[in-house]
Amino acid sequence: MKIVYYIKKVVSMYSYLLWTPINRICFLCNGVKVGKNLKCRGKVYTIFHGIQSELKLGKGVFINSGRTQNPIGCGDKTYFQLFENGNITIGDNTGVSNSAFSCYEKIDIEDHVMIGAGCKFYDNDFHPLDYEKRLYTNGCPKSAPIHVKEGAFIGAGCFILKGVTIGKHSIVGAGSVVTKSIPDGELWAGNPAKFIRKTQ
Repeated sequence: MKIVYYIKKVVSMYSYLLWTPINRICFLCNGVKVGKNLKCRGKVYTIFHGIQSELKLGKGVFINSGRTQNPIGCGDKTYFQLFENGNITIGDNTGVSNSAFSCYEKIDIEDHVMIGAGCKFYDNDFHPLDYEKRLYTNGCPKSAPIHVKEGAFIGAGCFILKGVTIGKHSIVGAGSVVTKSIPDGELWAGNPAKFIRKTQ
């Protein structure tokens, strides 16, 4: 049994050798701009709803996408959903694990950001909040850009909602729902997320 365990572990660790070129081909077919030294473990899903939408991945981006790639129970794939004018940028040396990005306007993740398993980045409300608009029309939901600054750490299972900025080197505790912007160098956690302490 130990041999089987170690074989599975090795296969998982080095699965990027298979999945990175597969994902690169898929990205190329969808017009995704990809920097050097991309590593992907598992299939990354991209959903484009318009020709104006754009996805950019910086240098050294590392993406886990699959139940066996980060099996902590907070998501089973990474996917990027971009609507007509959606623009998602993932900065250099940023890590993403089994997380979801849904973008109407802009989601900007800077360099050296760590995104834990099962995080959700939603720059929109998905549906109009007004009952009549929801019932009788396909009206556009409210949206506002999300910005995550350099060196931030987003714990597993967090929801980052529209209009939020997360400050440089700030930390968001696992399972938090972020509805307000977080200044640089602070730890926030909870639902809704609140200030806990400075990180330095």
